[in-house]
Amino acid sequence: MPTSLLDMTTLAERDRIRIRAAFLSIAVGAAICLAKFAGYLVTGSFAILSDALESIINVAAACFVAYSVLQGTRKADGTHPYGWGRLEYFSAGLEGSLILLAGAWILYESVPRLISGNHVAQVDLGLLLVGGGTAANALLSIYLKRTGKKYHSMALTADAAHIMTDVFSSVGIFIGLVLVAITRLAWLDPLLAILMGLWILFSGLLLLRQSYFQLMDRASPQVTAEVLAGLNASRRPEMIRPHKLRLREAGQSVHVDFHMIVPRYLTVRQLHTLEREIHETMNQNMDRPVDLMLHSDPCAPTDCDICSMPDCPVRAKEQAQRLEWDQALLIADFHHPSR
Repeated sequence: MPTSLLDMTTLAERDRIRIRAAFLSIAVGAAICLAKFAGYLVTGSFAILSDALESIINVAAACFVAYSVLQGTRKADGTHPYGWGRLEYFSAGLEGSLILLAGAWILYESVPRLISGNHVAQVDLGLLLVGGGTAANALLSIYLKRTGKKYHSMALTADAAHIMTDVFSSVGIFIGLVLVAITRLAWLDPLLAILMGLWILFSGLLLLRQSYFQLMDRASPQVTAEVLAGLNASRRPEMIRPHKLRLREAGQSVHVDFHMIVPRYLTVRQLHTLEREIHETMNQNMDRPVDLMLHSDPCAPTDCDICSMPDCPVRAKEQAQRLEWDQALLIADFHHPSR
């Protein structure tokens, strides 16, 4: 039997990696926030101040990310039978809300200064502080994104997306400060802050949208394809037609529930063995734990033309076709005569 992908990294080790990444985000975010506030105090640039204010949001969000990741490591119990992993989706939604708040505050403060102008001093030191913080944020975002995708942590992935918006806005501020130093135009600084605020609002809306889809159990095409691959890998003559697939992602795990038409004379023990073998194959083909629930529908005479069961004692007619299992078939709400 092939080795499961989960065997390469134990679940406990995966949890430790996710927790370490979450606390690293807090530490790096706090250091960058202090550097940006220092840059504002030195230069008086409102664009840098708006960037520093967003960094406060980064740190607050990182703290909740760490909490949600820690809670997500808890096992399922009587009060939370699906586990605690979905807390990470709330974390992503909170982070999106905080990003919107930061963007709105930046716009509120920047528009009056666009009219009155803003004096900026010691631009060279400001550039040094902003540039160093931006580089550190970029490295942190890349690390969090890779860790979040590899270990199925939406909280870490959302934190990476949030930090990357900070990187883009900081790059814009860096360019703007260079232009301010060259042109001596005071209105460029608040204009840059306004543009950054609009970008932050857009990224916050995208993050809220993603969190909403996850909380509403929107089926992921990628996970559906992985389940379909596992089913095709375990396909046997007893498995006549799968349908009515339902998925629920919960952090590191995925809950799979579908119907399968099977020969009506199979015993309970045979059905249990079939379900166990499908479950094992799915775990071998997916890189996170699968919680499988299989509902068996007894076959009817109308199923004989797609059934390849050899020596079937109840066959009414010969097999006429081999049914291809694709995503449309798997998710179809097929009403079988036996139901």
